[in-house]
Amino acid sequence: MKPIIQLDLKELTFPGVKEPALKNIKLNINEGEFIAITGGAASGKSLLLHAITSAAPKFYPCQLSGTVKLADKDVSEIPLFQMADYLGYMMQEPQNQMVCRRVADELAFGIANLNLSPEEIRSRVNEIMDFLGIRAFSDRFTDALSGGQAQKVVLGSILAMQTPILLLDQPTAELDPKTSSELYRHLGQLNREKKVTILVVMDKSGEVLKDAHRVLVMEAGTVKDFLPVVDYQKKYGFGKNNRHAEPIKVDENTDVITLDGASHTYKGSITGCHPLDFNLKKGDFTAVIGQNGSGKSTMLKLIEGLVKPAAGNVELFGTRVTKKNVGALRRRIGFLFQNPDDQIFCSSVKEEIGYVLKNKNPTKDLTEEESNQKIQETLVLIGLDGLEEMHPQRLSRGQRQLLALGSVVISDPELIIADEPTSGLNGPQSQLVMEKLARLSSQGITILLVTHDLAEARDFANRIVVMHNHELVMEFEAAKMDNYIEDLVRLELIEGGDLKCLN
Repeated sequence: MKPIIQLDLKELTFPGVKEPALKNIKLNINEGEFIAITGGAASGKSLLLHAITSAAPKFYPCQLSGTVKLADKDVSEIPLFQMADYLGYMMQEPQNQMVCRRVADELAFGIANLNLSPEEIRSRVNEIMDFLGIRAFSDRFTDALSGGQAQKVVLGSILAMQTPILLLDQPTAELDPKTSSELYRHLGQLNREKKVTILVVMDKSGEVLKDAHRVLVMEAGTVKDFLPVVDYQKKYGFGKNNRHAEPIKVDENTDVITLDGASHTYKGSITGCHPLDFNLKKGDFTAVIGQNGSGKSTMLKLIEGLVKPAAGNVELFGTRVTKKNVGALRRRIGFLFQNPDDQIFCSSVKEEIGYVLKNKNPTKDLTEEESNQKIQETLVLIGLDGLEEMHPQRLSRGQRQLLALGSVVISDPELIIADEPTSGLNGPQSQLVMEKLARLSSQGITILLVTHDLAEARDFANRIVVMHNHELVMEFEAAKMDNYIEDLVRLELIEGGDLKCLN
């Protein structure tokens, strides 16, 4: 078979960093291959894709010794803007890749630069919108999309280009299970029928392995293994996590969150959510599940006071949320956003973790020694000890999510609202995050989790609520999820008969 990607990387280094970020990588990807890429945080997965696109070193400040070739042409000789003729690339953070205000314009932007007829452009855009199920918000502003919706739009804009190579960095990290399965089926079809070469940094679900040919395992910036899928599964046993839930004690007499007929409508008469009646007790660990665009994010915004209810009331800790008291109520809450970059702004890991300690009640200020000890304990907890002086933007996506978790946990919040906290993490990292949340819950801290991972919801939460079409439509005990499989299939949260996501 003819190699379409040839890598002979000796070293890729960043200024001021002694150890190379990539090293000793020599391999060929054949035309028409489907490759899954995996590895721990900061193992070099995303950077490897950047090297293939030539963004490293043409865009990122680094030095590369060695060669990268696409279709026998050295990428150093291809202008960066012309790389779109060779490959389509999706970043981990979809919001960083959108350039247009309107969804339909975003989908058409790339192909409008290919000198196609207006009819062909409209045809491709319509085909992609129908496949991804996003036609309903084709006129919506891109900055008003949820994380999952944004991921679909970016994916659509890349797939519409119909390039011979696709590089996708965790393309389903923020998608619901059904859409994730559909996407991988579509990628498999593109690979089989049109011989599109595909490299995917896979998420913890492992769904991509159904269609992949080989798995590239990265570790410490180099290739640890490059195996056929069957051999990879035998060696690594992917997907077999040892999950366990901590005991949860719910105080039925103390309300933490109360939504009483709360609803919201965005500009342009776009429904955020219909009237919601929801109650969360102290010590409760409740998971909210639902398809992308079902209203989960709007529900969180109502609780956080980021949007006002068009009707109904929102109460936190037994107090109705108003413009005057929302700031004081928020200080009792820890928010873990879907995108960690929305809450990281300091210039070092240690500074980011310790920032919240400087803003505590003055009567509870810690001494410098106590503060440093708490910072160090938190860094050890989230697995970032030894990286205290590193700039957060030098961390991988998974590490930045762990950093965001640390900055939340260190403040000792009474309530933690976690929006897809394991998005972009591998299995062991996800386990770490979920076990920490479970321990906090067992200590009396209330947890509200939004997730697409039904297994995480079942194994760590005590209650699950389901959103569908902007409404809360179901509620059940997490341990009894298996009794509701037919309902979850009907609501398209899992595909009929496919219970792999619950293993």
